[in-house]
Amino acid sequence: MYKSVRVLWISAVVVNISSFIFYFLSTYHWFSEGLVLDIINTLLLQLFGIPSAVLIIASLCILIFNRKPAGWAVYTVALLIIAALLLISGYLILLGSLGY
Repeated sequence: MYKSVRVLWISAVVVNISSFIFYFLSTYHWFSEGLVLDIINTLLLQLFGIPSAVLIIASLCILIFNRKPAGWAVYTVALLIIAALLLISGYLILLGSLGY
């Protein structure tokens, strides 16, 4: 795998993990209520948190096992995963800053 794609992928994973943490820390009001999420936060966590976690785990598995790409199709899929990671992290940062 090209080093530039690998660095871009690792940075997308780091940004997604940090936005996931930012989302949890910005919804601070439910920490004081005994870690019980309200309906909106539960729905947002299911819509954005679960796909984010799945993409992070899949990305880390692909990056750790370092499969040699067969051609341009693998790089296209890698760039789609990177785009999905960045899109989800943008939504998590937006929702966290709005206080949802």
